[in-house]
Amino acid sequence: MLNALALAAFLLPGLCWWVWLGDRDKDPLEALAGILGVSVAMTALGALFFYAVSLPLTAGLLGALLGLTLTLTGFGIYRRRNERVFTWGWVLALAAFGALCFWRLWQARGLALPAWVDSLHHSLIIRKMIESGGLTSTLEPYLPGPFYYHYAVHSAAALVSALSGNTPAETLLRLGQIFTAGVSLSAYSLVKASAKDWRPAALAALLLAFATKMPGYYLSWGRYTLLTGMLLLPLAMAEAARVARGEKLRRSAPLLAVLTAGTLLSHYLAAFLLALFLVVLALSRLVRNIRQKSRDWQPLLALAGSALAGLALVSRWYWRVFCYSRGIISTEIRLPTSGTLNADNWDYFWNLVGPLTGYVVLGLAVGGLVWALTRARTRPLAIWGLLVALLSLPLGLVLGPFRSDHFSLALFLPAVCLSACLLVWSWDCLRSRLPKKAWGTTAVLLVCAALLGGGAWLNREPVNASTVLADENDLAALEWIEDHLPLDARFFINTTGWGYGLYRGMDGGAWILPYTGRWSLAPTIFYTFSGEEETYARWIDWSQRASGMNGCTEEFKALAAEAGLNYLYLREGVGSLQAEALRGCAEARQLYSAGGVSIWLWDAGGIEN
Repeated sequence: MLNALALAAFLLPGLCWWVWLGDRDKDPLEALAGILGVSVAMTALGALFFYAVSLPLTAGLLGALLGLTLTLTGFGIYRRRNERVFTWGWVLALAAFGALCFWRLWQARGLALPAWVDSLHHSLIIRKMIESGGLTSTLEPYLPGPFYYHYAVHSAAALVSALSGNTPAETLLRLGQIFTAGVSLSAYSLVKASAKDWRPAALAALLLAFATKMPGYYLSWGRYTLLTGMLLLPLAMAEAARVARGEKLRRSAPLLAVLTAGTLLSHYLAAFLLALFLVVLALSRLVRNIRQKSRDWQPLLALAGSALAGLALVSRWYWRVFCYSRGIISTEIRLPTSGTLNADNWDYFWNLVGPLTGYVVLGLAVGGLVWALTRARTRPLAIWGLLVALLSLPLGLVLGPFRSDHFSLALFLPAVCLSACLLVWSWDCLRSRLPKKAWGTTAVLLVCAALLGGGAWLNREPVNASTVLADENDLAALEWIEDHLPLDARFFINTTGWGYGLYRGMDGGAWILPYTGRWSLAPTIFYTFSGEEETYARWIDWSQRASGMNGCTEEFKALAAEAGLNYLYLREGVGSLQAEALRGCAEARQLYSAGGVSIWLWDAGGIEN
């Protein structure tokens, strides 16, 4: 019950916006997607506001803000009681979204904690936000140095976690799956705004939920920031399309500004993709005005103004990111060369856009692209989709920090939109030309059923077992650490190379810092963002040496003394150092053992039994 109330409180800003400023011509699914997206964006912007004025968000202040928002929402509903704000369509929309949430949560049923290494620092950031009462300039005392990162998902999860009382890790896992379900609604909104037809919009939402690997596979990699970006990106694109057509500018232009700001704070790739679409949209509108000799520049000015307003809203944070990332994040553009073309890159590309149903969706999208280019309404979406597809191809083109595989992670969005349009347009064409309309309907329905049913089966288990660091036994051990060991405990954990010269934990020990606040070797992969080269060079050295430890050796004792380690976290069958190697070691005493996990006290002076 508390979880539901926390989620409802999180959605209050979006609901309040919709009640007062929402477009009543949007159907309930579009409205529901907008409520979710605006809530994410407003939470991130609210965190930035309180950060800018150096005011921590205390429990009392948060309660007052939620109470004010609830009052405004209730008053708005009362004022519009004769407008039938909520219809039976809302029941169907909520049921559809609930079914999508159930599907996504079912896919994550086997996870005790979020998967893979990105989830570690995401959970740590959420923990720090809760403790500091909002957006923070540093992750100290956990990690040194300044904090400058896209944080929309963290502010959302911090709010829900604080209200529900759940741990940051649990909140991130569950809220992430709700966001994944929300991406389907966002795709629905984008296609509905572009094609002005609910049928391809609904089909695009279903294809995204069942037929494509992404974004469901984000769960396996812990790509929660990109997930949030892909939730907000289609909503911002849909609103931009309305602004470019001059539709209800007083409502759509402010909403575009807020969604643009939210997208910018969610993920830099999503921000780049939105900027790309805005350029395509602006050029399309400009060409149209020139060809028609139109003097109606208001939509184009509103489009530019809304985008700039969104950028202005986040300028304080983006300036901070620029100052600290200058010289770290590459801005180089590298063109394809013969040495960059290899079969492994293509294998990886096909793996990202699969499985079989994903290939079919991609093939259908090619036909949808050709068709969409011939229609004025969908042409900007088609051009944008073509550009994303070209950038996704593993030809060796690198745009600053973005490689082709990054764009491949977002390719599902134009693919489902264009393939859904093709299927519906084909349906209409077949019904008008075949002697019996039922033949065309049957053919298209069979294709859709095969894609959705086959895709649901192929994508039913999105989590790669190799990316699962912790299970229920690790979670129990982490809770034991939190209840029984001091905050200044420093842990040895088994480590292995991750890439880019960094090392990661191999089991639940990797979660010690994010979950309990105690320090461990390989304290997430996020410490390199601090810019303190001496510190992270030393930590990398410790983690590298730890990866080769296999017993109570002089090398191990030297590492423990140098790193100040006084506890060990070991998992049976994982890593080079195992519990058996410590038995008989005078400096080690076992404190905990359950489910294959053991925790040891280490005392360099020796332990008397």
